[in-house]
Amino acid sequence: MARDRGGLNVDTLYGLMQSYENKLGGGEGIEGLYGSITQASMQKVLDCLKRNSGLDSRSVFIDIGAGLGRPLLHAMVSIGVGSAWGVELDRIKCDKAAAFCRNVIQQLVKQEFLGSTVEVPSVICSPVEKVASLEPATHAYSFWEGVPPSGKEAFGKLFAKSRTLRAVAVVQRAIRGQEPAAMMRDLGFGPVLLIASFPVKMSGSGRAFTAYIFTKIAPAAANFLANVARPSPAAGARTPSPQHSNLDPHSPNLGYTRRVFKSPELASPLKTRKPEEDVAQASPAKKPCAGVSVAAAEDAEAAVKPRAALAPGRAKAVQQVLLTSLPEYSRRTKQAVTAKGKSVGGKDVSKKTVAVVPEAERSDKAPAMATRSSRRLAAKAEAQKSAVLAAAKVDVC
Repeated sequence: MARDRGGLNVDTLYGLMQSYENKLGGGEGIEGLYGSITQASMQKVLDCLKRNSGLDSRSVFIDIGAGLGRPLLHAMVSIGVGSAWGVELDRIKCDKAAAFCRNVIQQLVKQEFLGSTVEVPSVICSPVEKVASLEPATHAYSFWEGVPPSGKEAFGKLFAKSRTLRAVAVVQRAIRGQEPAAMMRDLGFGPVLLIASFPVKMSGSGRAFTAYIFTKIAPAAANFLANVARPSPAAGARTPSPQHSNLDPHSPNLGYTRRVFKSPELASPLKTRKPEEDVAQASPAKKPCAGVSVAAAEDAEAAVKPRAALAPGRAKAVQQVLLTSLPEYSRRTKQAVTAKGKSVGGKDVSKKTVAVVPEAERSDKAPAMATRSSRRLAAKAEAQKSAVLAAAKVDVC
């Protein structure tokens, strides 16, 4: 936890600053707003500048809207910057800042937290619009929630003009609806790159703000990044037209899956509609079943042929009905059992129980049948019996 707050030296610094701020009656003045972020939040800002923009003992740290100069002292103790100074609009705050920084530095040197040769941070009393230059500062900081737009634009022009400034950290309310780097460019800071943004808290009230860390981009580097963002096509390479760029499977942007649309000529043959004349095809002729005469089969085939224009399923059903409606397929004929246990239609009915009247118990006359087909079969059997007896008498004679 102490490391997140800057360590023992920074804890000692904040104890001294709180003590002398109470003696001065706070940092309020007559112009602008006074406020500073907490110890842990300021340490987070300085660590980010150190890791990403080279803030070290050779750096010069500046605070726009310095107030009493608390961020300047924090950078000197935590990072060990070689020099620090600030700009403040309010004359009362400037006078308080001079006494505040001098007394705190004297106590830090006395307790051997700082060397005897360290310089006391200076706070220039002037509006930022009238400051001629920010050099030789290398890193800038501003809690600019209360800074007017004209002051931010003046700060931006000074930052862009400076040859020594490399990075800037600003604390304000969260930026909504706009890209932070674009907002800084609109304020005149020139081409900058957003390194990080994170929430911070205001000291005392605990109000939440956001810190944004930017680094300056040199003009040559800005041109290079612009060319990388828009690579020129290689010599001889095919450049797709804008209206077909999202359909090109050879696009250099390999991070996206391209959807290639096929023309109707390249459609799959399985999905092609069949011609109208091929929709209704005649079903193939079926083989005659066992027990059906050739003439009956030919008659059935002839009856089916006129219906060939029907759908295949319908033609098959009609053919089946026609075949099974023939006399040879009557219910009584199917139940006539042959000597081998097979019916006339060829179906095995040997396992079924069939009532067969023995020859000795049969009478010369067929019993009365209830159905017309039964009487017709009985008459046919009687005629066959008579023919057999007549043939037998002829042989005897």
